[in-house]
Amino acid sequence: MGSPDPRPRFLIGRIRMDVRISKESEVPLRHQVAEQIILLIATDKLKPGEALPSVRELARRLKIHHNTVSEAYQDLVRRHWAVSRRGSHLVVIQPSEGSPGVEVRRDLDDLINQTIEMARRHGYSLQALREAVRRRLLAQPPDHILVVEEEPGLRQLLEAEIREVVRWPVAGCSRRTWQAIPAL
Repeated sequence: MGSPDPRPRFLIGRIRMDVRISKESEVPLRHQVAEQIILLIATDKLKPGEALPSVRELARRLKIHHNTVSEAYQDLVRRHWAVSRRGSHLVVIQPSEGSPGVEVRRDLDDLINQTIEMARRHGYSLQALREAVRRRLLAQPPDHILVVEEEPGLRQLLEAEIREVVRWPVAGCSRRTWQAIPAL
């Protein structure tokens, strides 16, 4: 896993856009680009109404294919972080629950970004937020148990035995599946 390329920092108007990608990462480049732009929006480094660089300009600066940037931008539009305006670049928006014509669908990353933004607005540091979330998560009971075992027969046996003594859902998978699907 290589370290991110430090070069792709550039100005958009007066805004320093710090997007770093790692071509060695297992995370697809389009996801890296989209998530970093969302982080810039959530941390107020990019504000509503500000235009993102053109697809080709960002691709050239990051030294990646323009289709990759285009897919990242489409993701930003689909997740309601930006809107495409006719004759101009993609523009950052800040959707609200009551906005006409805007369907706000929040995934976990969106909720985390909102929480970070709200904590900062209320004067909390990221360290304070991290500690509070950690304490809260450690106090919560598990929502499921995952048995990671290569041998299917042993995995099924372990799942059955654990189900008999706990009240949470029990699932199983191989190590390869577990590594491929982090959400498990």
